[in-house]
Amino acid sequence: MLRHIKAVFSHSVVSMMRVEKFLQLPCALGGASLVLGVWQARILGLLIGLMMMVTSAQAGAIRDGEIEELIDDYTRPLLIAAGLNPEAVGLTVVNDRALNAYVTMGQNIFVHTGLILESDSPNMVIGVMAHEIGHITGGHLARSSDAITRAQTPALVATILGFGSLLAGNPEAGIALISGGQQIAQRSFLVYSRAQEASADVSALKLLDATGQSPDGIIELMDTLAGQEILNEIHQDPYARSHPMSRDRVNAYIAGAADSKYRHQADDPEMVFRHNMARAKLFGFIDRPEVTFRRYEGDQSPPAQYARAIAFHQQAKLDQSIALIDGLIAQYPENPWFHELKGQVFYESGVAGKGLEPYKKAISLKPDEPLLLVGLATCQIGLGVEQSDYNDAAIENLRKALRMDPENATAYFFMSKAYGQLERAPYAEWSLAEYYALMRNPQAISYAQRALRGLPKDSIEYLRSRDILKMTF
Repeated sequence: MLRHIKAVFSHSVVSMMRVEKFLQLPCALGGASLVLGVWQARILGLLIGLMMMVTSAQAGAIRDGEIEELIDDYTRPLLIAAGLNPEAVGLTVVNDRALNAYVTMGQNIFVHTGLILESDSPNMVIGVMAHEIGHITGGHLARSSDAITRAQTPALVATILGFGSLLAGNPEAGIALISGGQQIAQRSFLVYSRAQEASADVSALKLLDATGQSPDGIIELMDTLAGQEILNEIHQDPYARSHPMSRDRVNAYIAGAADSKYRHQADDPEMVFRHNMARAKLFGFIDRPEVTFRRYEGDQSPPAQYARAIAFHQQAKLDQSIALIDGLIAQYPENPWFHELKGQVFYESGVAGKGLEPYKKAISLKPDEPLLLVGLATCQIGLGVEQSDYNDAAIENLRKALRMDPENATAYFFMSKAYGQLERAPYAEWSLAEYYALMRNPQAISYAQRALRGLPKDSIEYLRSRDILKMTF
């Protein structure tokens, strides 16, 4: 769970959090070739191409063990209650300040950092996750393609007729036909989409009740959204929205939650603590340091110390950052994430050797967390070419991490560096082939070809390189 980052395109590291790129497929009425016949798709693609340019968006996916574990703990009981296998559902945290979560590409839930940052309690996030799981159990994604196909048919006919009118010298009629067909298609699909959202809301209430959790969080969140809409709601067409109006949803949630015996169930204090620490970490890494200092000014709570420690690190103030982290460790010596942060701060401050022990301590407290193993390996590799024993240990740690997290592109990236420092070029080429294959980058082919020239033919790496050559990108 929380290990499925599909279609990775590029790699970078932002402090504690590993940030990778994935393709976010368009969710509008585009993608005609997926749902229409070949001939229809070509015509529609040509006609629409004359009118607009559609680009796909990329967003950063954050890898952080503490945040991933928290979202896992929020979601797992809901998935079990829904009759779903938690290990079969992918969860990805997206670096986006918009308050959002969505389901796409099968059983994959994407959670924006904005949802965590804007949620004052765990229950708010849990309510949203229950809603998204409702989309999965309702089979909404599978049925959406049929709805899109039905919606696109009148748009296709109207567009062809419209271009016929344009060619016949009647541009006004042509434009009217094209735009009218698009509006009909949009409204047809959005009616279906709104029905899906209402259905997922009902499912969310059932899942919250089944897991003994309050509906208050999702009601409060929807009430906040409704309040934000109030100024311009009078000018909106509710039928041009994919979701029901937020105020309508608030009323529906309140009515549906009236009989819940968990209506005012309080969040577990430990979960509240973890939620606040996750928010502090995100604020510390995502916001500018001066913003973080203002946000937590005068606050001496553990989350405030956590955020300030990260902000000082962002300012390259090593001593101040480590002092705050040591204070947190003194209060919570069994918290692996404080030891992890200490190791990461040392590594990123250019003293990788001092990061080894904090990472080892974090791993002793959380031995099954692959991201901690990757962190330790980066410190070991950071000690340089001369430290062959540390490079060997780094490769061992990265391989162990990959056994638990097979699609961790970062692990392959650093493994290539460790093999390079050991002058084992074929294995470094293989590691980069794996890295680029996970990013769906065709450079994987050239690295796999070079790896095959030097790898033992009976090795797993040789067989994996051959497999990569058969992939399509």
